[in-house]
Amino acid sequence: MTKTLRSPEIAEVESKMDSNTQVGPDTDSSSDELRRARLARGRVRLARVRSSRSRGQGVRAARRGRRQITVDRRDAVAARNIQLQERIHNMPEDSLRDLMFQLCQRNPSLVFDVLEESSRAQGGGHHSPARVQGQPDWCTCSYCREMPTQVERVCCGQTEQNCFSRLRDFDIVVLDELILHVARAYRQEIFAIQDDDDYNRANRHAGYRQYTLWQHGHLGAGHRRPIPSCCVWKIRDKYPNAFGQYRGYVPGRLG
Repeated sequence: MTKTLRSPEIAEVESKMDSNTQVGPDTDSSSDELRRARLARGRVRLARVRSSRSRGQGVRAARRGRRQITVDRRDAVAARNIQLQERIHNMPEDSLRDLMFQLCQRNPSLVFDVLEESSRAQGGGHHSPARVQGQPDWCTCSYCREMPTQVERVCCGQTEQNCFSRLRDFDIVVLDELILHVARAYRQEIFAIQDDDDYNRANRHAGYRQYTLWQHGHLGAGHRRPIPSCCVWKIRDKYPNAFGQYRGYVPGRLG
């Protein structure tokens, strides 16, 4: 016959029951010990259930907090834009002309945008910006354009409605001029470098860094990841090169 393996606790309780039966004292003591053991196990289970519930409540509270932060941030950006519009509306015409001249000096490609808007307002010939005909076979979001190298042929992998380049957070984190200005100033302070004289190029490179930090976190010096084509061209469309010349993805370079 094979022996049945028993745990030390069960063996101890059974031995106590046998000894109580032989000696003759009240055998209810072993039952009391069993009841106490069951109660202890029940308390442990209850504590685990309460701990699990509290963790779940903490996760839900954290999610609500993140959603509220996103809403507050969008409201703050909208309020800032309204304030800027009001200030521009109240500026004298001479000041507006001087401001426009300074902006065009800083960003030469802005001249073409102003002329295009003026032509549209006066009913002149208007041609929409050239768009690449056809969607690359490696694109799923429908906003990518063909890239010069294989490593740059990357899509965000989302649907057309959820493309990263069309998210409001992308406009705030990656494209907003004030955010990019702060990011550039912080980088200059950390690395003790001068800001790029080309305003659009400086913002393009800052936008690339902002996207990488937003999606992947800090990768460390010399570590880079290609940015989806849809996001690259959204940044370039916002801060274009006057001659349409872009350096493209450079792997493993400090910066």
